[in-house]
Amino acid sequence: MRRDGSASRWHRILFIYQCQKYHTTVMGAIDRGKEIIKEAIRATQASLVARIPVADEANLSVFQQALRAADVQRMLVQKGVRVEFYFPEAPVEQAKKAMLQVIRSAEAEIEEIVFPVLAQDYVDAQLALASSEVQQALNRRGITASLRRESQKQIIIASIDQVVSGELDKYLRERE
Repeated sequence: MRRDGSASRWHRILFIYQCQKYHTTVMGAIDRGKEIIKEAIRATQASLVARIPVADEANLSVFQQALRAADVQRMLVQKGVRVEFYFPEAPVEQAKKAMLQVIRSAEAEIEEIVFPVLAQDYVDAQLALASSEVQQALNRRGITASLRRESQKQIIIASIDQVVSGELDKYLRERE
């Protein structure tokens, strides 16, 4: 910058280049946001809401700009879908909510709960299980809980009779 407040020619060129580079980066992000929104619209049934997770305020701003694009608006109208953005909860909070739901809905006869957890989610589940909210809920109900590391998601449904008779324990032991 010169003393008279004017920028030299090179400073103006550099500033223009930086603005163009920023504009290209932002436009690329908006285009990527449009593609994500379009995929969500395609995957959503007519007249329902497409929920899209966003990491932070900056991403939310980019997605909101992408949502205003004419082609995206046309898809929304044609399919009759609405789009909603949300900030997802932390993995520990998600695990805590799931555990509390299981604990609160457990039958009165239940004394122990084993939560199956994928290996990559094990640390988050440990933190959730150790949390004061989960421990208080367990103590109130007189239930003990533990985690079981699973290699893949499997849901095992057993009746109370199968649990009482030991069939479930036998089945689980055979799987190990």
